[in-house]
Amino acid sequence: MKLIRALTFLIITSILLPACVGFKTKISQNQLKKSLEKSATFNSHLTGFALYDPLDSNFLYTWNENKYFTPASNTKLLTFYAGLTLLRDSVPALKYKLKGDSLFFTGTGDPTFLHPDFEDQPIFEMLKDTTHSLHYVESVLEDEKFAPGWSWEDYEYYFQPERSAFPIYGNTIRYVYDSIQDQFHVTPSFFADFAEIRPIDSEKVVPNRLKRTNIFSFAPDSGRSTYKNAVPFLTSDELTVALLEDTLKRKIHWVEDFVFDSSKLAYSRPVNQLFAFMLKRSDNLAAEQILYLCASEMRMPLAADPILRFTQNENLRISPYPPIWKDGSGLSRYNLMTPKTMIGVLNYISTEIPIDEMKQLLAVGGVDGTLKNWYKPLDEEAPYVFAKTGTLSNIHNLTGVIRTKSGRDLFVSFMNNNYPSSSRPVKLEMEKVMRLIYERF
Repeated sequence: MKLIRALTFLIITSILLPACVGFKTKISQNQLKKSLEKSATFNSHLTGFALYDPLDSNFLYTWNENKYFTPASNTKLLTFYAGLTLLRDSVPALKYKLKGDSLFFTGTGDPTFLHPDFEDQPIFEMLKDTTHSLHYVESVLEDEKFAPGWSWEDYEYYFQPERSAFPIYGNTIRYVYDSIQDQFHVTPSFFADFAEIRPIDSEKVVPNRLKRTNIFSFAPDSGRSTYKNAVPFLTSDELTVALLEDTLKRKIHWVEDFVFDSSKLAYSRPVNQLFAFMLKRSDNLAAEQILYLCASEMRMPLAADPILRFTQNENLRISPYPPIWKDGSGLSRYNLMTPKTMIGVLNYISTEIPIDEMKQLLAVGGVDGTLKNWYKPLDEEAPYVFAKTGTLSNIHNLTGVIRTKSGRDLFVSFMNNNYPSSSRPVKLEMEKVMRLIYERF
């Protein structure tokens, strides 16, 4: 009799448990639908959403999932995937050839060379310590310094440095605060005589650089992130040579033309360091230059479009709503992608690296990067949002991984375009939705 009861219990449980799980999921989906589609905030502009379970290959909830949105820096996830598939495990940092007692070198597009946020500088040490005479070969960048769809008037803001074949110092000058002397200094010091430092209470606090010259005027703020106290400079081969000589303290010969047959590539750092830097901070120069690094690794001319097309046609085949992809960073408003497109990109990334590794490279809610002040876990909770943000004027998107309280890793893409106010009300409403997913799924 006991055996019969036990068997009966197991049979009933096997029937009811899936039904209960399905019922619970249905309730959660209804709550999610109400939070999204009944929200006055989300209904005041174009909102798209997709929640996906990669374990079951199943969409748990979608809303406007096939509508195209301006993705802003969510575009960097496509660039990340291009880097994952086309780069080795280290950053190609210098193309060079030894000829007699001379070292001829040119740029590969490495954005980390003498970048103040990368302390280790192996290529600098290589150039400084070599006994060979140094010959800088004029770099050939086949692209314009700004990508299609970039705002021309943002040339003086930290987030839009020029693309180049041989970036140096992140292609920006920085105003660095000295707390002991209670004053700012310009770095690299090469620019000190060309950079006015205005008081923070001056009438115009935004950065300023004369459009066609490297003459600067800025009111830096010690309360601002260090990298935001920066202004892009006008790049050129002449300036690159001058900065190299100033930093290396040795003569650099400038060669306009040189044939790099049987050349070598020197590598600078683990590529994951660059990926994390791009994704967590949403660094635009890093994103753009990764495309040139891919071209260098493939021994192709330094041009972004062939890398975009190759990646999209060969490695990132998404249909029926393929991405319209115009740059590496997402600064271009010509980019267009759907929430389902972005989920597809995450799926492709997860075929190259484990989801746990992906989460480590993305910004972490309440911890670092662009999510440091958002999606904070409650006391004794672990972080639960790992994502790439995407923000331009009147645009805020979020694509990444949410780790639910039940232990599921779900992919989410949350896109908001054309809201008329600041992004704060949108972010606050998004936080409520993400918290609901964390608790209910």
